[in-house]
Amino acid sequence: MDPANGTRVQEFILLGFGVGQQKRFLLLIFFAILYVFTLAENITIIVLVVLDAQLARLPMYILLSNFSWLELCYVTSTVPRMLFDLASTQGVISFNACLLQFYIFFSLGDTECFFLSSMALDRYLAICHPLRYPQIMSPSFCYVLVTASWVLGFLAYIVPVTLISKMSFCGPNVIDHFLCDAGPILALACAPIPKAPIMSYIFMDVVVILGNIVFVVLSYGSVIVTLMKNSSKGNRVKSFSTISFHLLVVTLFYGPLAGMYVNPGEADPYVTKIVTLCYTAITPFLNPMIYCLRNDQVKEALLRMQFTNGTVQVFILLGFEVGQLQRLLILTIFTLLYMLAMAENITIIIVVVLDTHLARLPMYIFLSNFSWLEICYVNTNIPRMLLDLALSNKIISFSSCFLQFYIFCSLASTECFFLSSMALDRYLAICHPLRYPQIMSPNFCYVLITASWVLGFLVYIVPVTLISKMSFCGPNVIDHFLCDGGPILALACPPIPNAPLNSLIFMDVVMILGNIVFTVLSYGSVIVTLMKNSSKGNRVKSFSTISFHLLVVTLFYGPLAGMYMKPGVADSNVTKMVTLCYTAITPFLNPMIYCLRNDQVNKALLRVWRRKAVFLKSKMDSVKKRKGTGNM
Repeated sequence: MDPANGTRVQEFILLGFGVGQQKRFLLLIFFAILYVFTLAENITIIVLVVLDAQLARLPMYILLSNFSWLELCYVTSTVPRMLFDLASTQGVISFNACLLQFYIFFSLGDTECFFLSSMALDRYLAICHPLRYPQIMSPSFCYVLVTASWVLGFLAYIVPVTLISKMSFCGPNVIDHFLCDAGPILALACAPIPKAPIMSYIFMDVVVILGNIVFVVLSYGSVIVTLMKNSSKGNRVKSFSTISFHLLVVTLFYGPLAGMYVNPGEADPYVTKIVTLCYTAITPFLNPMIYCLRNDQVKEALLRMQFTNGTVQVFILLGFEVGQLQRLLILTIFTLLYMLAMAENITIIIVVVLDTHLARLPMYIFLSNFSWLEICYVNTNIPRMLLDLALSNKIISFSSCFLQFYIFCSLASTECFFLSSMALDRYLAICHPLRYPQIMSPNFCYVLITASWVLGFLVYIVPVTLISKMSFCGPNVIDHFLCDGGPILALACPPIPNAPLNSLIFMDVVMILGNIVFTVLSYGSVIVTLMKNSSKGNRVKSFSTISFHLLVVTLFYGPLAGMYMKPGVADSNVTKMVTLCYTAITPFLNPMIYCLRNDQVNKALLRVWRRKAVFLKSKMDSVKKRKGTGNM
């Protein structure tokens, strides 16, 4: 989609919610929390179905786990961009990025329509044709339905989006929405608007939405008729209870969707935004709870997660084998370190978000998101470690241990990808300064950030799943202060299968070594460029900046590479000390390394402080005026 083809508009401005700064901040906090909970709920369902052998064979839960993956993609296609616009107040999105979001958003919406139809078919066959159900609804057929839903969902809107991208957009370029949606985009097209794009768009809307609604209504209608005719009262009540949850999910999705997209562009913009929020942010949050909260099979699976294929139900984290006084000293030091690390990283995020100058610079977009990553990273293990030091409560359940192991490794992987992205930023800024503004746009920065998070959390799914399927017969004492790969594998029953160990080592080597090579090549090219082309003054200044980046990279990769290329080989005390370096000390040092001698950050801090002082002064003046008026 070339923006020069048939259009003079190079970028759009997403107007968003059109509220004041205080309300914008409240919306940012609310939807950030909602987004995190949505991710957590859907990831929990996926992990639960993958790890539980009984659920993994049932068609309903095969579809449900894939539906949860779809919900993760769906909510991530819109909410992170909305949060960014709430935080930065810019709202600028390039023409191509806008059309890409439009295509992905609608394709995922269509995929959800087909998924809901597949789940309706599953319930229809289970209740109306119970004898034929196991033969028809085999796991293989479930995956055929899943694949077909994704393929059809992403094929449906290729023609409409392509036709819309070829239209002329002369201006204005303000989209009265928080995302790139069809109605607001079409409203900005130059007159006369060609019929082909609108007709193709409406045709696909009606066919996909109406077709799937008819299929779902017929399926659940047949189910209800069958239950009324053939079931006993007890079975009828139980079946209706299950079906009611499915119908609630269908209604939550199709209700606002049908009203919005069968006749696009007619509703009030404010109502449009509220309704869009319902099915893009709130429904993906509610669906896991609706499907699973009162589901006995899910509850039983959660209970089964407390056990392994062996006899171990819980692990004991040995932690630091020291006396009471030393434990108190370690507790005090790391509590202070934890609080300072949190304060430093939160300060960086607030400064970048509140300062309009920094919020537009790629380096500080990365830095603020890197600080958010550091907050997550330090919270995966330090609070648990402090709790064990304070209470000597070293017991952790099997499922909690593996959850910590997965999140800890995933966040470390995400940090590797973040450091590579920041190395790419410095490489482009110094080696290709003329092309840097075009390549490293804010939109591209957020593409790299999203890719880092997604890849980071995908890398360790297979190794952690395979390790969790191993037998752990005892002992159950992990000689560490957290659940890590090497100490867990050391407790597995012999003979240890090759697949879990090899998959863990393979991912460690590929992910760590790959990112190290990329980072070294990037900074190596930067150093060569500086030595060749820069004057002495510029060279010293640039080397000073790069040295801080290299220090952060060394602090992270140095201990990490030594620890995870060959897990479990090092002495346990050395392992604990090295792990402490990159899980507690590095997140504390990174903000100081990046920002203490950074003039732009220091100036931004002064600007934020001055604005706060002016705001407080104006508040005090208004209070004094009100008091003076009251006395008179």
